[in-house]
Amino acid sequence: MISGVSGLNAQSQNLGVISDNISNLNTIGYKGTVGRFSTLVTEAATDTRYTPGGVRFHPTALISKQGLLQATSSSTAAAISGDGFFIVRDSSSPGSNDELFFTRAGDFKPDDDGYLRNTAGYYVQGWATDREGNLLDRNGNTTSSNSSAVSDLQVIDVNRILTAAAATTNIELSANLNRDETALTGGTATSTTTGIDYDTTDLTSILGIANGDQFSITHNGTTTTITINTGDTLEDLAATISAVTGINATTTTTGTDDTLTLTAAFADQGVTFADTNNAPLAALGIAGIPGTLAPTYTAGNLASGTVAEDNTMPITIYDSLGAAHTVNVQLVKLGQNRWAFEFTGQTGTDDLDAASHPDGLIQSGILTFNGDGSLGSYTDSSGNDLTNTNITATWSNGSNQSEITLDLGTIGFQDGFTQFGAQTDPNGNIVEYTTNFINQNGAQAGNMVNYSFTEDGFLEIEYANGVKRPVYKLAIATFEAPDEMENHTGNVYRQTRESGDYLLREPGLNGAGNVVASALEGSNVDLGTEFTNMIVTQRAYSANTKTITTTDEMLDELIRIKR
Repeated sequence: MISGVSGLNAQSQNLGVISDNISNLNTIGYKGTVGRFSTLVTEAATDTRYTPGGVRFHPTALISKQGLLQATSSSTAAAISGDGFFIVRDSSSPGSNDELFFTRAGDFKPDDDGYLRNTAGYYVQGWATDREGNLLDRNGNTTSSNSSAVSDLQVIDVNRILTAAAATTNIELSANLNRDETALTGGTATSTTTGIDYDTTDLTSILGIANGDQFSITHNGTTTTITINTGDTLEDLAATISAVTGINATTTTTGTDDTLTLTAAFADQGVTFADTNNAPLAALGIAGIPGTLAPTYTAGNLASGTVAEDNTMPITIYDSLGAAHTVNVQLVKLGQNRWAFEFTGQTGTDDLDAASHPDGLIQSGILTFNGDGSLGSYTDSSGNDLTNTNITATWSNGSNQSEITLDLGTIGFQDGFTQFGAQTDPNGNIVEYTTNFINQNGAQAGNMVNYSFTEDGFLEIEYANGVKRPVYKLAIATFEAPDEMENHTGNVYRQTRESGDYLLREPGLNGAGNVVASALEGSNVDLGTEFTNMIVTQRAYSANTKTITTTDEMLDELIRIKR
């Protein structure tokens, strides 16, 4: 009879499990439970005796079993495809010691204060993020999901940033510079000795010049020695000098008083020359030994107006307060395949800080091009590489300092700045400079107009200025044995010793499931299975009642013996 009673109790509990499963058939994220049974033995059986014990009931939760994902129109609903749980709390302002709960119910909606919570009233947790989506702790410092520091998590608040401006952090430019542009003339020096015919006068016949006399030319750290031999003319000397990198030499052709002119090949690079054996340069009347062909362009000359630009590209950018500023990329050709650029703007109360940016100069640099017209190098005026380097702009209107990457293209490719000849527009007009595109990622201040989860698990807010930026990222908790978690009211679970400790994960990383935006995970209960189990349970319950009634009849027969 006791064994039968234990069977009734076990089947009654199993029916309770089935009832719960059916009643939660439409509960979002509900995980069904199945009944399992094991024997209960009170004493070991022998060859001559058997002691009935009964049955023990074991409810087993199918927490790790995936439910069907269903699309929804809610922009703040989210489901997990794969392993893991949303981390929730029962308060919008939890303390550090408040309990964590875990759920698959992602039917989140904002409450009156903008905090996201599900139907059961639990508030979802995540990391705050910066504009690029990097995870932040509560102090605004960059953190990592690998830290597993739950103190980094915050209740997700859609009202965290109601108004936002996007400061410009990146500018992409693509333009063609006219290959045939006349370069800015470099430093020059001209001889003054008279009585020379450029193509007939033997230089060693001139007083002060003898066969074997030498002088040096130094350009960009490289020194070349030039030797004058018997029979060399001014024309020969000019050809020999022009073969040296960084300097050009030309002669006049008046016939009797011809001169030699030395010109630096690049306007921003000086050239030094000096007599080394006797004084052939002095004999030609080139003053200043050693002499220098001084640069005719130095950084800031375009900004100050000392040198006129060949082309200017205006760009509108934005600071951290959303204020618009017009800046310019000014360009001048310095020599073959070599250009100077200056990134400039206006100074004043609402523009660039004049002390930090004299004449409005933000950054100067040098562009070189390869023989196929592609970008060869992109450096500052000192030769330091500017690729992927931030350019700093300081404003006088109280906004934060701007850190901007000026992307002029990929070195060796033709996807940004190029140098080809002038082009022709559809009407047949010559276009010396062509701007292909100017892209910058800033925007003026705008109010929030929409928000939604993305497939990467970010809560992204859209503003009236067109800016979309992530402000939070959902945190996913994974467990070694999720089926061992403890069920709790509100379709949430608690961590147990058997389940193991939770690990914080970003969606889709390190074993965590992916977030499916605008979707909900349905209950994993199968109604057909539950009805079948109900029939089996009903029959088992009925059979156990027969055990009790039969035992009662046997006891009644035993009592009748005495009568």
